Amino acid sequence: MLLFRRVFISDEELGKKDDDHRPVDGRGKGPALLKWRFPRRRRLLFGIIGAYLLFVFFKNMPTDLQPAIARYDPRFSRPQKGSQALSPNQSSIPSQPEDTRREDTGSEMGKYYYDGEIRHPWLLKSLYSVRVLDEHGRVVLFAASNLQSVSDLLPLACEMARQGMNRIHFAVMGRDDLSIEDMQQLNSIRDDDCPMNWHDGRPSHAPYSTDPRMEKSVASALDYIKAFLHPQVIIAHSSPREDFFFWKAVNTRTHDMNTVLIDLPSSARDLMWLSKLDSNSLKCTTPQPIGDLTIPLADGLILDWNKVHIEIVIRAPSESSGSLIRLLKLLERADYLGSMPSLTVELPLHPDPLLHRFLQKTRWPPLTTGAVTLRHYVQPRRLTPVESTIRTVESFYPADPSTCHVLILSPQAELSPSFFHYLKYIVLRYKYSTFAMKESAQLLGVSLELPSSYPTDDKPFSKPSPSDAPFFRWQIPNSNAALYFGDKWVEMHSFLSNYLVARRSPSDVAREKIISKKFPAFMEYVLELMRVRGYYILYPSFSDTNGLASVHNELYQPPEEFTLVDSAEPPQAEDQNLELGSIERPVFQASTLTALLHKLPMVLPDISSLPLLSCNGERLDGQMSAHEAREYARNFRTTVGGCETDVIGDGEIDQLNADDLFCLKA
Repeated sequence: MLLFRRVFISDEELGKKDDDHRPVDGRGKGPALLKWRFPRRRRLLFGIIGAYLLFVFFKNMPTDLQPAIARYDPRFSRPQKGSQALSPNQSSIPSQPEDTRREDTGSEMGKYYYDGEIRHPWLLKSLYSVRVLDEHGRVVLFAASNLQSVSDLLPLACEMARQGMNRIHFAVMGRDDLSIEDMQQLNSIRDDDCPMNWHDGRPSHAPYSTDPRMEKSVASALDYIKAFLHPQVIIAHSSPREDFFFWKAVNTRTHDMNTVLIDLPSSARDLMWLSKLDSNSLKCTTPQPIGDLTIPLADGLILDWNKVHIEIVIRAPSESSGSLIRLLKLLERADYLGSMPSLTVELPLHPDPLLHRFLQKTRWPPLTTGAVTLRHYVQPRRLTPVESTIRTVESFYPADPSTCHVLILSPQAELSPSFFHYLKYIVLRYKYSTFAMKESAQLLGVSLELPSSYPTDDKPFSKPSPSDAPFFRWQIPNSNAALYFGDKWVEMHSFLSNYLVARRSPSDVAREKIISKKFPAFMEYVLELMRVRGYYILYPSFSDTNGLASVHNELYQPPEEFTLVDSAEPPQAEDQNLELGSIERPVFQASTLTALLHKLPMVLPDISSLPLLSCNGERLDGQMSAHEAREYARNFRTTVGGCETDVIGDGEIDQLNADDLFCLKA
């Protein structure tokens, strides 16, 4: 009988004894409620676990999720290919407390809110695969943050990779979530045509990261790259071409790592000549703070991207200003790659008033409050050739002979706007590159002008064969437009000082003058040094149609030291009507070397393979030049240097002085 039927019995049975309802089989013993069984242990355990999970779920339920349409990311709808093409945001963004986001989530900065732990999930894999064990390897790293910089740097990076002189790596470190494969496709880059290594240095959640997190991420990625690749040079754009967090981190970390940073001052397409330089040449280009770098980072950095410094020295003509004013205006238009040279003008005894007023208004560097450095001597008479030479040589002395050089210009010169690019390219290639450092010991400087006549006897000059050689070496100085290296100019100071002491006796026989009086007197002494040491200057041979410098004949005035003056030395007729006689050639009008590079070979020849001419125009080879220099030095020591013997010691010659050529008594 059911329990509820046994509890509610009928009325006629109320008076019967309980014995009538006694169970037959004993199942009715005890109270009816005791028949309910206790649940099994397994079910009880499952119930407790389920209740706990429900509690944890409701307690930790997220409350700041965006609507589903806002959280949808189409990138997850297609698979990615290759580990190097992975995007740095393939995991979901962890939810952040509401108070960590900016209130204005619709603004440009409001969407950069994530400031979590920095991880580089894709960088280490690519670094491990191309790890460099040699700390002095030829590794050049291109680094970029935004896609515009990536597109601008890629042509230069690929061309440098094709040249094969360096090992090229390209690192992406910005916020853009475009995969590396997509970057290659958008810029038409193929691995077989651009053999360089790619590295994805972006952190997780980069599109939503704050500026401080991105700055730390760039610094962290550079630390990994330094440990695995040991780059010799890092090439990048600076702000405003790049994100400021990127440039700030790159500038700081490269300084701490003692790694050279080349900040491209313009589009990389205008600096394609960098692709033809090896890492040793590029290491001469390094940022240098100006002063104590007191300008705050927020206001921008003033940096010199190249530690090779050039100073310009111009000697103004007497009582004339037209040619010099023309030259100064041309210098203002030139592109100096962000590293302005200093400019010094040597004024004559009586400068033209018009020139003086023009120099008062001239600002150098252009668009600044700086001024041109002026030098004016107080001697009340015209200079003699020796005094003029002393003045010219003393006009420059390098702070660092290995990196500071002087560009001597004539007021008659006209320069191409790209002359500075050319000088940097040639100097880095033929003085600082790994292949040229041993061969450049005899290189005195670089000329911008292809002379039309010999500076010795005014005879017409023709460039040597082979005609396809882009340059030739000539043991003759140039005063119209030539760069002289700082270490050689220091040696010139020592040579001239000793020379003047050795020739101070009135009984000394005057040396034969070789250089024409059309040119400044200092060229005679430079020629003496060149013949004694076997030095030469590198001249361009490609500029017979369009060149980097041209010399004008109009408004020409002979050097002041060779004009009439002193009654003790009556003027000679041939000195009164000197004409320069230069062939004027058009110059390149482009501000870059893009057009000029097409005239040069893909790979510049070694300096030892270039044609070599003596001061008389005779063809020489290396051995003949060294032999002539030794013979000339022996004769010079006895006739000028005051030595009793012409034997020169076998010890190594100090390249910064010429004491070995003189035997002067204290």
